[in-house]
Amino acid sequence: MTRVFVWNCNLPRLPSSLREQLRDLGTYISGALFTLGWWVFIDGLVMSRSTTQVNFGFEDWLPGLLCTLGMIITNSIDLTLLRDDGFGYSSGGLAGKAKLTLFIGIALLAGGVAGSVAILAIKYIVPQVDSGAMYIGVTNVVQTLCLLMASVVLWFVHNSEHDNNYNFVLN
Repeated sequence: MTRVFVWNCNLPRLPSSLREQLRDLGTYISGALFTLGWWVFIDGLVMSRSTTQVNFGFEDWLPGLLCTLGMIITNSIDLTLLRDDGFGYSSGGLAGKAKLTLFIGIALLAGGVAGSVAILAIKYIVPQVDSGAMYIGVTNVVQTLCLLMASVVLWFVHNSEHDNNYNFVLN
């Protein structure tokens, strides 16, 4: 099987003390994005009490929960597990299982973002609710986007310490 390089990014080699500081800073930024996402969602939840036009239901909670679960799954995988050449799950290799788990985590993140946009469109935009109720739907989308960005930042800062080169490959 031939490998096709999609994107090759050479990152500059940084001194170890600076790498540690950037790793800590990236972790703090990721935590701040995660907290901001849930804070905005809870703000929308509190605002929904004053709006009688739209009820805040479980469908509004689900995208944030999916993104949180996807973030946990995605960031529990080490990049070194993905470098094995074995692709299939049935081959019994650890790399195939790690790739499948990573796919599930990314699918949960993408599904959460897509679900929040769909809920915004179906529940808030199509019925043409007022701007106070529209804010509740927007908070759901902002939450899932913050969780997605937090997951991406955390993935890169925790997996960039071993290597100064990222190769994105299509198998």
